[in-house]
Amino acid sequence: MLPLKYINYLFIFIYFSILLSQSSIEINKNSFNPPFNQELGRDKDPKVIGDISKFKLFSRKFLWTTLSAPGIRFLNKLIFPKSTISFIDTNDKVVAFSIDDGFCGSDNLSGNMVNEVRNLFSKYNSKATFFVTGTHCHSSMSSDVRLLLDDGHEIANHGMYDWSYAKYSKKDFDADFEKTDLILNNYTENIPKWYRAPHASFSKAMQESLYERGYTHIVCDVFANDTAIPDPQWISEFMLKRIKPGSILLIHMPEKGVREWNYEAMDLTLMGLQKMGYKVVTVSELYNSVK
Repeated sequence: MLPLKYINYLFIFIYFSILLSQSSIEINKNSFNPPFNQELGRDKDPKVIGDISKFKLFSRKFLWTTLSAPGIRFLNKLIFPKSTISFIDTNDKVVAFSIDDGFCGSDNLSGNMVNEVRNLFSKYNSKATFFVTGTHCHSSMSSDVRLLLDDGHEIANHGMYDWSYAKYSKKDFDADFEKTDLILNNYTENIPKWYRAPHASFSKAMQESLYERGYTHIVCDVFANDTAIPDPQWISEFMLKRIKPGSILLIHMPEKGVREWNYEAMDLTLMGLQKMGYKVVTVSELYNSVK
C-alpha cells in the first residue's frame, strides 16, 4: 500500500489536472493586455446540456466523485496557504453561497440573467457573494446590479478574465486586480476584502499582492464541477450531500444559452438547504457570524 503522503500527492495532482484541464492557457507575462482572441477557460466547457455525450457526462461525474472523496476541505489544506479560507468553523446551520463569473460573459452579451438570479434568491430569502469577472460586466445594467446589492448580496474581485493568473508576475497581477476593482467600484464602494482566484489556480505572487492589500483568498468546500457537468439535478444532490455548518458553496453564474442549467441547480440547492434548515448568507456574513 502506498504511504499516505504519496496518496496525498496523487490527489493534489488529480485535483489540479481536472480544475485546469478546462483552461490550458499560455500567459504572456510581459503583457497586461493579452490578445482578445486568447482562449478563455469557458471556451472548452459545454454551453448547453446537449454539448457532451452521455458517456462523457457519466465519466465526469464518476471522476469528480472519486476525486472529491477525501473531502474538499482536506484537499484545500494540502493545496493552498493557511490564509486561504474555504469554510468557517461553526456549529450553527449557516452557509455562504458564492457565485463565480458574474455577471455575463463578453462572448454572450444577450445572456444576462442577473435579475432572474436575484429573484430566485429573494424567493428563498437567501444571500450570495458574487465573485465578479471584470470583462463580464459589459452587458449588466448598473441599476440591476444595485438592486442586487440592495437585496443584501455582495460583489467581490474575481479578476478581469476567465483564466488562470498563476503565471502572472506580481506587477501584472496587481494591474489586473486594480482594473477589476475599478469596475466593481462603479457599482458600490463597499467591496469586501475577498478575492477568488479563477480556476483555483493560485501563486506566491498572487498571495503577496493580496497580503499587501489586506485581502483574503476565498475558495469553497462544496463544489460539483458545474461548468463541466451539465446536470442540475446531479449538481444539487452532490452539493447537498456534502453540506456542513460553515460551508462555502460555489455554483457558476448561469447565462441564457451558456451554463443555463446552473439556474435550476441553484433553485434545487436553495430549496434543499431550506428544507435542511440552513440559513444562506454572504461570505462576509458567515465570516462575521463567528467573530
